[in-house]
Amino acid sequence: MQLTLHKKLGDGAFADVWHATDQLERDVAVKIVRPANVGVADALAHAKALARASHPNVVAVLTLEQVDDPDGKGKVDCVVMELIRGQTLAETFEGEILTLKEVESLGLGILDGLAHIHAQGLAHGDLHEENIMVAEGVAKVIDILYLNSLATLSTEKKSSRLRKDILGLRLMLQQLIIHSELDSAEATEFNNLLESDSAIDDIRSAFLSILNPDTGVATERALEHAFARLTEEAFVDGPEYAEALAEETADETIVPLFKKLIESNSYESRQQTYIELLWDRLGDMEKKEVALEVGKILDVEMPKGRWVPGLRLLYAFGRKGWDSLGVRLRVKLEGLIVKDVLAGHKDIHSTKKLNGGALGTHANRFWRRFSHPEVLADNLVSLLRQNWYTQNYVGEYFFKQIPAIARATDKREDFIAALKSAVANDARLIARKIDDLPDDWIVAIHEND
Repeated sequence: MQLTLHKKLGDGAFADVWHATDQLERDVAVKIVRPANVGVADALAHAKALARASHPNVVAVLTLEQVDDPDGKGKVDCVVMELIRGQTLAETFEGEILTLKEVESLGLGILDGLAHIHAQGLAHGDLHEENIMVAEGVAKVIDILYLNSLATLSTEKKSSRLRKDILGLRLMLQQLIIHSELDSAEATEFNNLLESDSAIDDIRSAFLSILNPDTGVATERALEHAFARLTEEAFVDGPEYAEALAEETADETIVPLFKKLIESNSYESRQQTYIELLWDRLGDMEKKEVALEVGKILDVEMPKGRWVPGLRLLYAFGRKGWDSLGVRLRVKLEGLIVKDVLAGHKDIHSTKKLNGGALGTHANRFWRRFSHPEVLADNLVSLLRQNWYTQNYVGEYFFKQIPAIARATDKREDFIAALKSAVANDARLIARKIDDLPDDWIVAIHEND
């Protein structure tokens, strides 16, 4: 065969690859095997093996020839192969995310191609994303290192070469999953399905189970992935991250995710934006179902003093969440919270953030939903009349809410009189904030000073 070399396409440790044309003016790829390399004679023999057993997912070997060495050193051996017009798998990953159909086609193509190479008694030897070409949606394995046959190697060396190929295969399939519309956590799940000595058939089964899982298994995995992201230390507090994560959370996962979060008692305030986005996607019946789960936990945990995650989560659900609890539980929660307000105690010179009334502080979030806010108002007025510590507690946790609570309960005069007592007692957290009140309140408090 007469060959005309045009342009070097690439070079490696064992050979150079050139774009060439034959005497029929067909474009081909010519791999010039360097004579100095060990195993070259065997390399040509094994290229013959691939030429005899063609496969759609392995670059086609057309013939074995000799050409003039481009470096001017006489004739050199070469392998003539099809010229694949496409892009490498690495370049494919730089483009748009792959659909499930594309992932399956490319993944199975690579699996089949490598299985074929091993069936010829060969190992690829350098399997990675640059050595997979993608042309018209078909994956083709290229640049096989044509070394000595596996049949001539010791068991240990043969296993070593095959393991290297298998590792390269696993890593590429993981990258296919990561660069697809699948949840990227499925790449980890794929790896978890495999043992260290998994064969190609095992890898194929694991790969297909990721792409085509049973409905129940798929939902459970989606739930585990969503919960792991929600509770990981790397969770980012902010709307942009919350919106992106919410978009990745399937509708059918939301209720189970809430239940898992509630059961684990692991809700944190930094998750609030994400939680609110998911809550807004639920229907009324689903919201009631979730709120009742929160209620069950609070019913058991609040008497034990473990209320923080549950109450914060309930607050994130808004009025709909509170109203869905049921009358008995709403009355119980309201009573416990309002009663604890009376334990409020704040020492501004103490290193402790709060000296009493921790549960009561949640009244500043929930009071608008209370059936009897006037009881809360009476308790706050009582604290404002007591002593420096109780007055500072109100100043720290309820001061901004006082005018609204007074309007809702018609207790403006009671609050003004109580605030006068706190100012006269030099309750620092009250005195510093008096000017934040409405003007008519300020005038009334300072009358007769």
